[in-house]
Amino acid sequence: MRVDHRKAAYGLATAFALTLTVFFFWPELDLHTSELFYREGEKFWLSDVEVVQILRETVWNLSIAVFLLAIVALALAALKRPIAGFGARPAAFVFLLYLLGPILLVNAVLKNHWGRARPGSIVEFGGTRVFTPPWLPADQCATNCSFVSGEGSAAVALAITFLILAPLARRFLPRILFAVYAGLAVVFPLAGIVLRVMTGRHFLSDTIFAALFVLSIALVLHRLLLHRPRSDT
Repeated sequence: MRVDHRKAAYGLATAFALTLTVFFFWPELDLHTSELFYREGEKFWLSDVEVVQILRETVWNLSIAVFLLAIVALALAALKRPIAGFGARPAAFVFLLYLLGPILLVNAVLKNHWGRARPGSIVEFGGTRVFTPPWLPADQCATNCSFVSGEGSAAVALAITFLILAPLARRFLPRILFAVYAGLAVVFPLAGIVLRVMTGRHFLSDTIFAALFVLSIALVLHRLLLHRPRSDT
């Protein structure tokens, strides 16, 4: 898969700048978005819908599955028995993407130190905590906080993994099943992101920044592990 890393880096930098600008001047956008899914007396009612929970757990379990698959693929590559189409480099890419993104940066660092309360915990939505903008570290939460979305970051990593595995899936799946694969590659990660906002677990900005962080890590890893310089012929 060819990627113009310079253009992609410029695009991500622009996206970061625009997102910071929007939420710096209009932090209430988070409140207005979450308010769409809040009902007085029922709070974020979608969080109690069974199919929503099933979909959320499916996305999360798929993320765990592909992370474990990457570990297995790395082990097999070390034993000189690589998985065809998913050798050491793509496996290392997926493994490091999850490790550096959702596991370390998101869950170990940001969620445990930024201190932003979740939507369901703030006064505006029936809680006791104070709403704070995404760009400002706060003291409204001690651990596993709102900024940024852990499951949202995992969903973005899952979408990227689906893309990395697409050539392998195309090789072994019939055309109709590959079409299903491509559809799920879009639907599952997108649902994993959107549902975190709709169920009051995260603000809109939490999910956007989670996506930008994971995409940035993916770009660096792609340049280091999967980039194939063009020949001079």
